[in-house]
Parts: sequence; structure tokens; C-alpha cells
Amino acid sequence: MRYLEALTGLCDVFSSRVTGGALILPAAFALALSAAEAVHASVLDEGLAALEEERFEDALSHFNAGFESGEADAGFYLARMAELGLGVSPDPEAARVLFLAAADAGSARALNRVGLMHFRGEGVLQDFEMARAMICEAAEAGDRDALFNCAGMLAEGLGLADDEDPQEAAGRAFEHYRAAAQAGHIGAMNALAYAHLDGAIPDASLDAATAHFEQAAALGNPVALFELGALYEAGALGEIDLVTAHKHYNLAAARRHPDAGAALARVTDQLSSEQLRTAQRAARDWAPENDVSEDAGDLSDEVSRIE
Repeated sequence: MRYLEALTGLCDVFSSRVTGGALILPAAFALALSAAEAVHASVLDEGLAALEEERFEDALSHFNAGFESGEADAGFYLARMAELGLGVSPDPEAARVLFLAAADAGSARALNRVGLMHFRGEGVLQDFEMARAMICEAAEAGDRDALFNCAGMLAEGLGLADDEDPQEAAGRAFEHYRAAAQAGHIGAMNALAYAHLDGAIPDASLDAATAHFEQAAALGNPVALFELGALYEAGALGEIDLVTAHKHYNLAAARRHPDAGAALARVTDQLSSEQLRTAQRAARDWAPENDVSEDAGDLSDEVSRIE
């Protein structure tokens, strides 16, 4: 790998202090670099489990071992933890080197992140063409964040070649949004819902918009919950249903949607005591398939978040 020498020298980059009782990265690197035995792919899963439980020392150790054994995505998570300062002192430069090394090793997630560096001008020149090439390459490899980011760039016409048709690129953007949504990307689900609401997609329909919002809402997403509340309040899905609107606004407000509190208060004023009991009971009994609002292990990074 191009950046292997820089990677093995990262112990000099990081501080040697202990942060919050967690083992900082140099010691974790020492554990990995001294390991002689082969490490299986399960090490990555163990690292993700530790990250989810905020056992950062264990996560660093597992990711280091995994990356040294050839698990490219383990390098991505190492870099993201260094970037965000999870269990280590934040170090953007060390994170950048790790992202590059992981991308070289074949991590589509890391390649997407390097593309975002070029998109934002983080330690490199801002270059939309380079960003688009890297992000969309990662999308072709199936990374769902990259699919979402590539779709966003294509939809906005960013990084297009001089001979590319913006309308044709926008059409491909929706293909990427669909693929990302099918892979479980909530931002893509909401992007498709808004595209149907705005008539920006072929065969746009309210039913399709509602289905995409419901898909995201089932995962506990506050934006989708709020938008469904608005549809029920307006009677867009049939008759006005303030009880169901209240339930959705209540759930969105609990997940800190910035506009849900005002909407909840507005609808509350229009309901009887019995209707309020029904709406509140429905919200209390509702449970998401997977509450993404509490997903501590999500270290994704995107051009924009439509969540």
C-alpha cells in the first residue's frame, strides 16, 4: 500500500496521554503490529460491537488487528475514530492517512470518505471532479453512503464532465437513491419521498412518497415521522386525521425534530381529551424496527443528510 510507511509511523503522530481512561491509539497500534497470528473477519464485527457499546479501547484493538490482517474496512473505522476523537485524541491528519491507506487496501467506505475530503477541501484541494470520481467508484462497489453521495452530486450536477448531460445525470441520481434506499439508507428513502412529493421523478405519486416516508419512519427517523404527521394533518392521505397526525408529531418531537414541538402543540389544541388519550397511547405503544436515533455505531459521513 502507498501509505503503509506513514501508517506504521502514526505512533509518533498521536498523543501519548490517556483520555477518559481509554487506551489511546499508539498502544492499540502496538497491539496490532505485534500480533503474529492471522485475524479473521469476525474481528471487524467484534470491533463494531465494541464501538456500539462505547468500549472504545476494545474497538481500537479489534480494528487495528483487523486492518493489519487485511480487513480494509477496519482501517476505515480506525480512521473515523481518530477523526472524531473516539477513545483517542482527535487527529485529522492521522485520520486522513488512515483513510487513504484503507482506500488503497480496497475499502469502499474509506474511498467514499477520501472523496468527501476532495468535496469539502479537507487537507486537499477542493475538487468536485475528483470527489465525484472517487465517491461514485465507491458507489459502484456497493457502499450505501457512497450511493447516496454520488446521487447527490449527480442530482446537483457537481463534478460532471463537460460532455455530460445534466438531465441524464439527474436520472442516474435517482437510480442511486433507489439502490441506497434498498440498502437501508434513510436519507435516500427521504430523498425519494421528497422527489415524489415535488414531482421531480418520473411517475411521481403521493402513494410512493408516503411509502418511502413510512419505510424511514419504521426505522425511527424523525424527519419521516414529521412528514407523515403533516400529511395526516392536511388530509393528503384521505380525510384529515388529527389523532394519527398527533401520534407522528409526538414521535418526531421525542426524537428532537426541530419543528415537531410546534406542530404537536397545534394539533393538541384541536383534540378532545379522549382523542388525546388515544393518540398518546398509540405513540406509547409504537416501536421502531431499529431506532436509528440511538445508533452509536453509525460512523457514516455524507455530502448531505436528508434525514
